Amino acid sequence: MAYGTHLFYATVVVIVLLLRDTETQRERPPNPIKEALYLHSDSFNASFEDCIWRREWEPCPDPAVKLHLYTEAEPVKRVVDLFSEDWLRQSGWEPSHETILLIHGYAGGDDTLPIAVLRDAYIRRGGYNVFMLDWGSLCQPPCYVAAVHNLRPVARCAAEALGTLRRAGLRPDRLTCVGHSLGAHMCGIIANFLTFRLNRIIGLDPARPLIRSAPALRLDPGDARAVHVLHTNAGRYGEGARLGHADFCLNGGRSQPYCEDTPNEALCSHIWSVCYQAESLFRSRSAVPCGRRCSVRVPPGRAQALPVPVGQPAPMTASGAYCLEDDTIPFCPHTSGLLEGDTRCCLDEQYAAAATSPPAPVRKRPRPIVRLRASRVKLDVHDTLE
Repeated sequence: MAYGTHLFYATVVVIVLLLRDTETQRERPPNPIKEALYLHSDSFNASFEDCIWRREWEPCPDPAVKLHLYTEAEPVKRVVDLFSEDWLRQSGWEPSHETILLIHGYAGGDDTLPIAVLRDAYIRRGGYNVFMLDWGSLCQPPCYVAAVHNLRPVARCAAEALGTLRRAGLRPDRLTCVGHSLGAHMCGIIANFLTFRLNRIIGLDPARPLIRSAPALRLDPGDARAVHVLHTNAGRYGEGARLGHADFCLNGGRSQPYCEDTPNEALCSHIWSVCYQAESLFRSRSAVPCGRRCSVRVPPGRAQALPVPVGQPAPMTASGAYCLEDDTIPFCPHTSGLLEGDTRCCLDEQYAAAATSPPAPVRKRPRPIVRLRASRVKLDVHDTLE
């Protein structure tokens, strides 16, 4: 009874927050960045009665779960045909390239922000086969509770699709799942249904609200040979626990400095984890070893590991907690000087002056200290945080 009561109150809190954000977004004009921050629309076109709830063992493939392929040879959307044995070989898929499975989070879809930024970055970088798992109709606002419920049914169908592709030639040793928010947990849950082991999972600020601690219901270090996690809003929209072999705390892990003057600092920080991953395809940022407290750096003499790059180029052997302090807006060509950057990662013009102005001598408020909670999953000795 106590568990049911806590779950009820947690659900009510999430619903209230979503409704409050809805009222806020109606007061503001459309804008590419605000589409990401305020869940893609000026008002919800659906009500709670429209939420879709999938049962655990519904038949697959699910028509609401789509898998799209983008390749270097054919950088356009192609719907994967799971019923054709020769489809993969005839699709432009390149066996020698690393295969990326991208999974969006709540209120997302194939062509929505912020995941579209990452999809386009992989395509533009070249050398990757990019699959996009689109489960948008099962996670649309205001149905966050239903979206969390649908994680396992969607993951099971996605795992069956990957099994079919493996039989057609997909190489598990070159398969990386990259998920944002709820999509990060989706990567981990998919691994529980696979008959083979994923090579790597990169979790971009895995979602926190209503995510239970059982390994079968979330991302954990046992889900792939290497699990790397980028924390940008730990403790609010993002999970504060250690979830990977290597956890990267960006600017303290809780709040990003360039989001301070935006209408929703927490959600802005949560979204921009995608831009860090996109930037890592073209330019690396090195993170240094640090303790459980993200703001506390380990002296070089006591560090058990060397600095490692964040994101895509991070080595498979990376282990422990790493910290990066850099106020530059990631993947924004105007502030980072990166020609390959994407303007969709830039802040609104009204915040650009604040983002590019010389830093104030004293912060308006101290940066919160995040202490990564130890995962409940038993880790190897070399995976423990010092």
